[in-house]
Amino acid sequence: MKEILKNKTFIKYLNIIIGCFLLGVSINIFLKPNTFVLGGVTGLGIILDSLAQTYFGVPFPIWLSNILINLPLFLIAYKIFGLKFLGNTLFATFFLSFTLAVTDFLPEFTEDIFLAALFGAVIDGIGLGLIIRNRCSTGGTDLLAIIINKFLRHIQISKILLCIDATIIFTGIIVFGVRPTLYAVMSVFIVSKVIGIVVDGFDFAKAVFIISDKSDEIGHSILNIIDRGATSLDAHGMYTKNKKNVIFCVVKQKQIPELKEVVADIDEGAFVVIANVSEVIGTGFKGMID
Repeated sequence: MKEILKNKTFIKYLNIIIGCFLLGVSINIFLKPNTFVLGGVTGLGIILDSLAQTYFGVPFPIWLSNILINLPLFLIAYKIFGLKFLGNTLFATFFLSFTLAVTDFLPEFTEDIFLAALFGAVIDGIGLGLIIRNRCSTGGTDLLAIIINKFLRHIQISKILLCIDATIIFTGIIVFGVRPTLYAVMSVFIVSKVIGIVVDGFDFAKAVFIISDKSDEIGHSILNIIDRGATSLDAHGMYTKNKKNVIFCVVKQKQIPELKEVVADIDEGAFVVIANVSEVIGTGFKGMID
Protein backbone atom coordinates (compact mmCIF):
# COMPACT_ATOMS: atom_id res chain seq x y z
CA MET A 1 0.00 0.00 0.00
CA LYS A 2 2.85 2.38 0.87
CA GLU A 3 4.49 1.69 -2.49
CA ILE A 4 1.25 2.57 -4.28
CA LEU A 5 0.90 5.85 -2.35
CA LYS A 6 4.49 6.76 -3.31
CA ASN A 7 3.88 5.99 -7.00
CA LYS A 8 3.99 9.29 -8.90
CA THR A 9 1.59 8.13 -11.62
CA PHE A 10 -0.95 6.98 -9.02
CA ILE A 11 -0.71 10.31 -7.16
CA LYS A 12 -1.05 12.21 -10.43
CA TYR A 13 -4.25 10.45 -11.49
CA LEU A 14 -5.62 10.58 -7.95
CA ASN A 15 -5.23 14.37 -8.00
CA ILE A 16 -6.92 14.57 -11.40
CA ILE A 17 -9.81 12.40 -10.16
CA ILE A 18 -10.25 14.53 -7.01
CA GLY A 19 -10.03 17.69 -9.13
CA CYS A 20 -12.74 16.46 -11.52
CA PHE A 21 -14.95 15.44 -8.59
CA LEU A 22 -14.63 18.91 -7.05
CA LEU A 23 -15.52 20.50 -10.39
CA GLY A 24 -18.63 18.32 -10.58
CA VAL A 25 -19.65 19.31 -7.06
CA SER A 26 -19.06 23.01 -7.73
CA ILE A 27 -21.03 23.01 -10.99
CA ASN A 28 -24.02 20.96 -9.83
CA ILE A 29 -24.43 22.51 -6.37
CA PHE A 30 -23.46 26.16 -6.92
CA LEU A 31 -22.87 27.23 -10.53
CA LYS A 32 -25.64 25.61 -12.58
CA PRO A 33 -28.54 26.28 -10.14
CA ASN A 34 -27.61 29.98 -9.97
CA THR A 35 -26.86 30.23 -13.72
CA PHE A 36 -23.26 31.31 -13.21
CA VAL A 37 -21.49 31.10 -16.57
CA LEU A 38 -17.73 31.16 -15.95
CA GLY A 39 -16.81 30.42 -19.56
CA GLY A 40 -15.49 27.12 -20.83
CA VAL A 41 -17.46 24.15 -22.14
CA THR A 42 -19.24 23.67 -18.80
CA GLY A 43 -20.38 27.29 -18.92
CA LEU A 44 -21.69 26.70 -22.42
CA GLY A 45 -23.35 23.54 -21.10
CA ILE A 46 -25.23 25.56 -18.47
CA ILE A 47 -26.56 27.83 -21.24
CA LEU A 48 -27.57 24.91 -23.49
CA ASP A 49 -29.32 23.12 -20.61
CA SER A 50 -31.34 26.25 -19.78
CA LEU A 51 -32.32 26.82 -23.44
CA ALA A 52 -33.31 23.17 -23.90
CA GLN A 53 -35.60 23.28 -20.86
CA THR A 54 -37.07 26.67 -21.81
CA TYR A 55 -37.86 25.93 -25.48
CA PHE A 56 -38.18 22.13 -25.61
CA GLY A 57 -39.14 21.24 -22.05
CA VAL A 58 -36.36 18.67 -21.69
CA PRO A 59 -33.01 18.89 -19.86
CA PHE A 60 -29.71 18.79 -21.72
CA PRO A 61 -27.31 17.48 -19.04
CA ILE A 62 -23.96 19.23 -18.76
CA TRP A 63 -22.14 15.89 -18.67
CA LEU A 64 -23.61 15.09 -22.08
CA SER A 65 -22.85 18.49 -23.64
CA ASN A 66 -19.30 18.21 -22.27
CA ILE A 67 -18.80 14.97 -24.21
CA LEU A 68 -20.58 16.11 -27.40
CA ILE A 69 -18.63 19.39 -27.60
CA ASN A 70 -15.26 17.89 -26.71
CA LEU A 71 -15.50 14.82 -28.93
CA PRO A 72 -15.07 16.66 -32.28
CA LEU A 73 -12.32 18.80 -30.72
CA PHE A 74 -10.44 15.65 -29.72
CA LEU A 75 -10.84 14.19 -33.20
CA ILE A 76 -9.48 17.39 -34.78
CA ALA A 77 -6.61 17.56 -32.28
CA TYR A 78 -5.78 13.90 -32.91
CA LYS A 79 -5.71 14.56 -36.66
CA ILE A 80 -3.42 17.59 -36.28
CA PHE A 81 -1.20 16.74 -33.30
CA GLY A 82 -1.49 12.98 -32.81
CA LEU A 83 -2.60 10.87 -29.83
CA LYS A 84 0.47 11.66 -27.70
CA PHE A 85 -0.51 15.35 -27.58
CA LEU A 86 -3.88 14.58 -26.00
CA GLY A 87 -2.25 12.65 -23.15
CA ASN A 88 -4.07 12.89 -19.82
CA THR A 89 -6.53 15.48 -21.15
CA LEU A 90 -8.61 12.72 -22.73
CA PHE A 91 -8.92 10.96 -19.37
CA ALA A 92 -9.68 14.18 -17.45
CA THR A 93 -12.36 15.31 -19.91
CA PHE A 94 -14.35 12.10 -19.86
CA PHE A 95 -13.89 11.59 -16.12
CA LEU A 96 -15.24 15.13 -15.61
CA SER A 97 -18.36 14.11 -17.55
CA PHE A 98 -18.63 11.05 -15.30
CA THR A 99 -18.39 13.16 -12.12
CA LEU A 100 -20.91 15.67 -13.51
CA ALA A 101 -23.33 12.78 -14.00
CA VAL A 102 -22.81 11.10 -10.60
CA THR A 103 -23.00 14.38 -8.64
CA ASP A 104 -26.14 15.58 -10.41
CA PHE A 105 -28.30 14.29 -7.52
CA LEU A 106 -26.65 16.60 -4.97
CA PRO A 107 -28.89 19.32 -3.44
CA GLU A 108 -28.70 22.70 -5.13
CA PHE A 109 -27.70 25.78 -3.15
CA THR A 110 -29.73 28.84 -4.18
CA GLU A 111 -30.52 30.50 -0.82
CA ASP A 112 -27.72 33.07 -1.03
CA ILE A 113 -26.38 34.01 -4.47
CA PHE A 114 -23.24 35.63 -3.03
CA LEU A 115 -22.27 32.57 -0.98
CA ALA A 116 -23.01 30.39 -4.00
CA ALA A 117 -20.65 32.47 -6.14
CA LEU A 118 -17.97 32.45 -3.44
CA PHE A 119 -17.97 28.76 -2.49
CA GLY A 120 -18.62 27.65 -6.07
CA ALA A 121 -15.55 29.59 -7.20
CA VAL A 122 -13.32 28.32 -4.38
CA ILE A 123 -14.23 24.66 -4.96
CA ASP A 124 -13.98 25.13 -8.73
CA GLY A 125 -10.56 26.76 -8.34
CA ILE A 126 -9.23 23.97 -6.12
CA GLY A 127 -10.43 21.36 -8.59
CA LEU A 128 -8.91 23.11 -11.61
CA GLY A 129 -5.74 23.80 -9.66
CA LEU A 130 -5.26 20.09 -8.88
CA ILE A 131 -5.76 19.23 -12.55
CA ILE A 132 -3.46 21.97 -13.89
CA ARG A 133 -0.81 21.23 -11.25
CA ASN A 134 -0.54 17.74 -12.72
CA ARG A 135 0.04 19.17 -16.22
CA CYS A 136 -3.42 18.31 -17.48
CA SER A 137 -6.59 20.05 -18.63
CA THR A 138 -10.21 19.13 -19.20
CA GLY A 139 -10.08 20.00 -22.89
CA GLY A 140 -12.86 22.30 -24.02
CA THR A 141 -11.98 25.91 -24.79
CA ASP A 142 -8.30 25.30 -23.93
CA LEU A 143 -8.11 22.67 -26.66
CA LEU A 144 -10.10 24.82 -29.11
CA ALA A 145 -7.69 27.73 -28.54
CA ILE A 146 -4.69 25.47 -29.27
CA ILE A 147 -6.34 24.23 -32.47
CA ILE A 148 -7.11 27.78 -33.67
CA ASN A 149 -3.56 28.86 -32.84
CA LYS A 150 -2.29 26.12 -35.15
CA PHE A 151 -3.80 28.05 -38.08
CA LEU A 152 -3.46 31.58 -36.67
CA ARG A 153 0.10 31.55 -35.33
CA HIS A 154 0.24 35.33 -35.01
CA ILE A 155 -2.42 35.30 -32.26
CA GLN A 156 -1.40 34.10 -28.79
CA ILE A 157 -3.27 31.14 -27.31
CA SER A 158 -4.11 33.18 -24.19
CA LYS A 159 -5.80 35.86 -26.33
CA ILE A 160 -7.76 33.28 -28.30
CA LEU A 161 -8.88 31.62 -25.07
CA LEU A 162 -9.90 34.99 -23.63
CA CYS A 163 -12.03 35.76 -26.70
CA ILE A 164 -13.74 32.35 -26.59
CA ASP A 165 -14.53 32.51 -22.87
CA ALA A 166 -15.60 36.17 -23.14
CA THR A 167 -18.03 35.18 -25.90
CA ILE A 168 -19.52 32.43 -23.71
CA ILE A 169 -19.83 34.80 -20.75
CA PHE A 170 -21.46 37.46 -22.97
CA THR A 171 -23.93 34.82 -24.18
CA GLY A 172 -24.69 34.20 -20.51
CA ILE A 173 -25.67 37.88 -20.19
CA ILE A 174 -28.14 37.51 -23.07
CA VAL A 175 -29.67 34.31 -21.69
CA PHE A 176 -29.63 34.91 -17.91
CA GLY A 177 -29.29 38.67 -17.53
CA VAL A 178 -26.66 40.98 -16.03
CA ARG A 179 -26.95 40.13 -12.30
CA PRO A 180 -25.87 36.45 -12.38
CA THR A 181 -23.20 37.31 -14.94
CA LEU A 182 -21.67 39.92 -12.65
CA TYR A 183 -21.47 37.30 -9.90
CA ALA A 184 -19.95 34.92 -12.47
CA VAL A 185 -17.26 37.48 -13.33
CA MET A 186 -16.47 37.80 -9.62
CA SER A 187 -16.24 34.01 -9.44
CA VAL A 188 -13.82 33.95 -12.39
CA PHE A 189 -11.50 36.28 -10.46
CA ILE A 190 -11.68 34.09 -7.33
CA VAL A 191 -11.11 30.93 -9.37
CA SER A 192 -7.95 32.39 -10.92
CA LYS A 193 -6.57 33.30 -7.48
CA VAL A 194 -7.35 29.89 -5.98
CA ILE A 195 -5.77 28.12 -8.98
CA GLY A 196 -2.63 30.19 -8.42
CA ILE A 197 -2.46 29.16 -4.76
CA VAL A 198 -2.99 25.47 -5.53
CA VAL A 199 -0.53 25.39 -8.45
CA ASP A 200 2.18 27.53 -6.83
CA GLY A 201 1.83 25.88 -3.44
CA PHE A 202 0.69 26.74 0.06
CA ASP A 203 4.17 26.75 1.60
CA PHE A 204 4.69 30.51 1.71
CA ALA A 205 8.15 31.70 2.66
CA LYS A 206 10.27 34.86 2.72
CA ALA A 207 13.26 35.72 0.57
CA VAL A 208 15.73 37.93 2.44
CA PHE A 209 18.53 40.11 1.07
CA ILE A 210 20.98 41.56 3.61
CA ILE A 211 23.64 44.18 2.82
CA SER A 212 26.16 44.72 5.62
CA ASP A 213 29.85 45.28 6.24
CA LYS A 214 29.61 42.33 8.64
CA SER A 215 28.13 39.94 6.09
CA ASP A 216 30.40 37.03 7.04
CA GLU A 217 29.36 37.18 10.69
CA ILE A 218 25.67 37.50 9.79
CA GLY A 219 25.94 34.62 7.32
CA HIS A 220 27.47 32.30 9.89
CA SER A 221 24.77 33.24 12.43
CA ILE A 222 22.06 32.39 9.92
CA LEU A 223 23.68 29.01 9.35
CA ASN A 224 24.28 28.19 13.03
CA ILE A 225 21.45 29.90 14.92
CA ILE A 226 18.52 29.88 12.49
CA ASP A 227 19.70 26.68 10.78
CA ARG A 228 19.10 27.98 7.27
CA GLY A 229 21.38 28.07 4.26
CA ALA A 230 22.68 31.42 3.00
CA THR A 231 24.46 32.56 -0.15
CA SER A 232 26.92 35.43 -0.45
CA LEU A 233 26.55 37.48 -3.65
CA ASP A 234 29.27 39.82 -4.91
CA ALA A 235 28.05 43.39 -5.49
CA HIS A 236 29.20 47.01 -5.46
CA GLY A 237 27.50 50.28 -4.60
CA MET A 238 26.45 52.33 -7.63
CA TYR A 239 27.25 55.59 -5.84
CA THR A 240 30.29 54.71 -3.73
CA LYS A 241 31.59 51.99 -6.10
CA ASN A 242 32.65 50.08 -2.96
CA LYS A 243 32.54 46.30 -3.10
CA LYS A 244 29.92 44.70 -0.90
CA ASN A 245 28.62 41.23 -0.10
CA VAL A 246 24.88 40.64 -0.28
CA ILE A 247 23.57 37.72 1.77
CA PHE A 248 20.62 35.92 0.19
CA CYS A 249 18.55 33.38 2.10
CA VAL A 250 15.04 31.94 2.16
CA VAL A 251 13.36 31.31 5.50
CA LYS A 252 9.91 30.30 6.71
CA GLN A 253 7.61 33.13 7.81
CA LYS A 254 7.85 32.17 11.49
CA GLN A 255 11.66 32.56 11.35
CA ILE A 256 11.57 36.22 10.29
CA PRO A 257 11.48 37.70 13.85
CA GLU A 258 14.47 35.57 14.85
CA LEU A 259 16.35 36.58 11.69
CA LYS A 260 15.74 40.28 12.37
CA GLU A 261 17.01 39.86 15.90
CA VAL A 262 20.17 38.06 14.73
CA VAL A 263 20.95 40.77 12.16
CA ALA A 264 20.24 43.62 14.61
CA ASP A 265 22.55 42.10 17.25
CA ILE A 266 25.44 42.05 14.75
CA ASP A 267 24.80 45.18 12.69
CA GLU A 268 21.94 47.55 13.48
CA GLY A 269 22.77 49.54 10.33
CA ALA A 270 22.36 46.56 8.00
CA PHE A 271 20.11 47.07 4.96
CA VAL A 272 17.53 44.26 4.88
CA VAL A 273 14.95 43.52 2.16
CA ILE A 274 12.24 40.91 2.83
CA ALA A 275 10.06 39.66 -0.02
CA ASN A 276 7.17 37.21 -0.21
CA VAL A 277 7.80 33.89 -1.94
CA SER A 278 4.85 31.67 -2.90
CA GLU A 279 6.77 28.45 -3.46
CA VAL A 280 10.20 27.15 -2.49
CA ILE A 281 11.70 23.94 -3.86
CA GLY A 282 14.85 22.50 -2.35
CA THR A 283 16.50 21.28 0.84
CA GLY A 284 14.59 22.29 3.95
CA PHE A 285 11.37 23.01 2.03
CA LYS A 286 9.93 20.53 -0.48
CA GLY A 287 10.91 18.39 -3.43
CA MET A 288 10.46 19.17 -7.11
CA ILE A 289 7.41 16.91 -7.51
CA ASP A 290 5.70 17.40 -4.14
